[in-house]
Amino acid sequence: NERADTCIHLAAKISVSDSIRNPGETMGINVNGTENILEACYENEVCNFIFASSAAVYGDVRKLPIIEDCALNPLSPYGTSKMLAEQCILSHSKSKKIKNSVILRIFNVYGSGQTSQSDVITKFAISLKNKLPPLIHGDGMHTRDFISVNDVVDSILFSSKLLEEQKKRTDDGFSSPFIFNIGTGIPTSIGALAQKMIEIFHLDLKPVYQKEGETKGVILHSYADITKAREILHFVPKIAIDEGLREM
Repeated sequence: NERADTCIHLAAKISVSDSIRNPGETMGINVNGTENILEACYENEVCNFIFASSAAVYGDVRKLPIIEDCALNPLSPYGTSKMLAEQCILSHSKSKKIKNSVILRIFNVYGSGQTSQSDVITKFAISLKNKLPPLIHGDGMHTRDFISVNDVVDSILFSSKLLEEQKKRTDDGFSSPFIFNIGTGIPTSIGALAQKMIEIFHLDLKPVYQKEGETKGVILHSYADITKAREILHFVPKIAIDEGLREM
């Protein structure tokens, strides 16, 4: 009996390696699940829709930092599922089934309470907790844009505020979806990440580099251009990687 004005859709299967092993499950949950939620919003007259997408939709972009307008070329079923989920939102917007929406292309999020073992920070933390060196696939030179979950929460709250303002502004109540990169705009190499975490744990260790068995679908370099989020959402990340890792 409660009326909701905004849906924040965060649910997904997030493991790239799982998506490669079982693409059907990832597609079913991430694409069909998003379609189901959009239809539920339409049937219940929910005006605003905020979607947690991923930088994985971009693939291995050569021109850095990554802007929202660059071509989407995902390398994994996970990235493809997020791209297709975005298309579901765009089609619902065009068909006037959803009034206002924001798509947040979130880069590599981390933070306290993180439990998934599909991300590099958790893997390193588990090794270091057991006084074992972090294992790096490849040469450790590939980069990521690590963003604190606290900053991601801010971006969602700012998006909600933007949609409320947008609803007041538009005569017919409808607007095109907004798309924003959510990251820090600062690249960190996996090798540097491992070193930072070793220092936080106060251990005299060096990373172990494994050339063989690198995961398929791995993006070499990725960091965000957050100009659009800064100008429209007024989003400014507050937590640097060193501070965020220590807190975590």
